[in-house]
Amino acid sequence: MQSIEIELLGRKYFFKTDKPDKIREYADFMKRELDALYEGNPAIDHTKLFAFYSLSLTERFFKEIEKNRILSEELKNIDSSLKNLTSDISI
Repeated sequence: MQSIEIELLGRKYFFKTDKPDKIREYADFMKRELDALYEGNPAIDHTKLFAFYSLSLTERFFKEIEKNRILSEELKNIDSSLKNLTSDISI
């Protein structure tokens, strides 16, 4: 495990991880998003900002779950249609 340092909204956080490059990539993404939120709301408490950001990510997560569900249903329908089509073809 490797120790890494992440900085978000001026605060430093330390983590131990087997995937430091991935954690840094995720932290860089978070930093850009949090900085953009903070720019639009500079008076907001950082704890509230993190909570708001967490809710925003949760909303995105649920939207992706729904998209995945819809795509899975469409894939099942396509698969079923292909099975019906190939069973109708005789060689």
